[in-house]
Amino acid sequence: MAFSERVSRLKSSLIREILAAAQRPQVMSFAGGLPAEAMLPQVDWQAMPVSMGQYGMSEGEPQLREALAAQARALGVPCEASQVLVVSGSQQTLDLAAKLYIDKGSEILLEAPTYLAALQIFQLFGADCLTVPLEADGPDLAQLRVRLEQHRPAFIYLIPTFQNPSAVRYSEAKRDAVAALLDEFGVTLIEDEPYRELTFDDGNAAPIVGRLRKASWIYTGTVSKTLLPGLRVGYLIASPDLFPHLLRLKQSADLHTNRVGQWQALQWIGSEKYRQHLSELRDFYRGRRDDFQAALQRHFGDLADW
Repeated sequence: MAFSERVSRLKSSLIREILAAAQRPQVMSFAGGLPAEAMLPQVDWQAMPVSMGQYGMSEGEPQLREALAAQARALGVPCEASQVLVVSGSQQTLDLAAKLYIDKGSEILLEAPTYLAALQIFQLFGADCLTVPLEADGPDLAQLRVRLEQHRPAFIYLIPTFQNPSAVRYSEAKRDAVAALLDEFGVTLIEDEPYRELTFDDGNAAPIVGRLRKASWIYTGTVSKTLLPGLRVGYLIASPDLFPHLLRLKQSADLHTNRVGQWQALQWIGSEKYRQHLSELRDFYRGRRDDFQAALQRHFGDLADW
C-alpha cells in the first residue's frame, strides 16, 4: 500500500493506552487526566432546540463564543468573541496549530517533559522538537534564551498552569520573563490551560498571552476537565493575525464542532450553577489530594520523597 510519507511517523497514542489501562477493574491509574466519574454533572437535554441537529457555523455558536471571550477577558486575555474558535476538544487546537506552522524539519520549542498527545501531533507533522527544562516555578530562562537565540522556532508550546506531566505552575516572575523573551524574539506562543479552573488555593496567575505586547499567540482551553469530556468541546482564542488561518483549517478539518455539545456547554459556562459546580469540584479534588498525601506518608514516608 502506498501511504503518505507522514504515516511513517505516526505512532500509537500513549494517551489512549493510559485510558485503556484505567478501564481495568483492578487498576487505579494516576497516569491520565480523567475526571472523577462521581463528579460528572447531571445534564438536561430536554430544552435543546431541534435546530441544534442542523449544520452550524465553523466558528462555533455565537453565544458560546461570547461567553468564552468574557471568561477569558476576566483572566486578562485581551480578546473579543471574534477571536474565539470552538474546537473538538483542545486537542484539535494542537492539530490546527501543527497544520498552520509545521513542515517536515520545522523547529518548535517545548517544555521537558511535555504533554504526550502534543508530542504525537507535532512529530506526526515532522517537527524537530527542541526542549527547555523546567524548574520548580517554570522554565529555565537562561536555556530558553539560548534556544531562542540559536534556533528561532516556529512556535513554543507551554502549559503554565499545572503543567502536564510535571504539575509545575509558573510563577508571576517566570510568566513575565517568558512573555518578554517571546516578544523580543517574535516567537508565537501556544498556551494550553486545561486545568486552570481546578486550582485548590486561589493562586492562579494570569495567562502569559495577556502579558505579550508583540508576539502572536494561541490560547486554548476545554470543558473536558470541568464538565464532560465526552462532549468534546474546547476552544482556542488567537491573536487577530492568526485567527483567519485557523478558521480555514478548522473548516477543512470537520466544518464545525458538534452543536449538541456546544449547546450543553453554553448551559453551564458563566452561570451560577457552573460556579457552584467548580467549587464542589475543587473541594472534592482537594480532599482526594489530601487523602493521597496522607496515604503516601503512611506507606512510603520512609522510602521516597515527593
